[in-house]
Amino acid sequence: MRFLLWTLLLLAFLASLGFLGVVLVYASYARDLPDYTQLDRRRVFQTARILDRNGELLGEFNDPQGGRRTVVGIDKIPVELRNATIAAEDANFYQHPGFDVVAILRALYLNVRGREIVSGASTITQQLVKNTLLTPEQTPDRKIKEAILAWEVSRRYSKDRILELYLNEVYYGNLAYGVEAAA
Repeated sequence: MRFLLWTLLLLAFLASLGFLGVVLVYASYARDLPDYTQLDRRRVFQTARILDRNGELLGEFNDPQGGRRTVVGIDKIPVELRNATIAAEDANFYQHPGFDVVAILRALYLNVRGREIVSGASTITQQLVKNTLLTPEQTPDRKIKEAILAWEVSRRYSKDRILELYLNEVYYGNLAYGVEAAA
């Protein structure tokens, strides 16, 4: 009985140390993070469209430094495209708090075993944060910031709003940013 009690006390102590470590890491990084609260109000380049009085398209003008983009609401994005994106990029999108611990541990294991980066663990929310708030550098520091920001973004915005922002931000190739430009 004493052994069980000591084991429980040791586990409680280790859990407390782990929690304290997470709190210290969060506090250390949180003060230097960019403002995520204006994520849905930030200005992004968009394709200028000239229409005639009947609504017919006369011409489009793209940002020469950016590309093509037309921001659309989630209701204008087909459900099949949303589901396909979630299936391909982040199958647990609606279950996790912005970052996926299981995916992180899996990627860590595969990368250590392969002795190079062979797998990533970024969720849709983390990719949105990386593309809009952070630099694309691949460092452990940036990944920690990305996870913290993804958690904060998931607390502030609905999953559908995060998916909408992501689908309007992601680069689809050939200077097409967002699903409308890619279509």
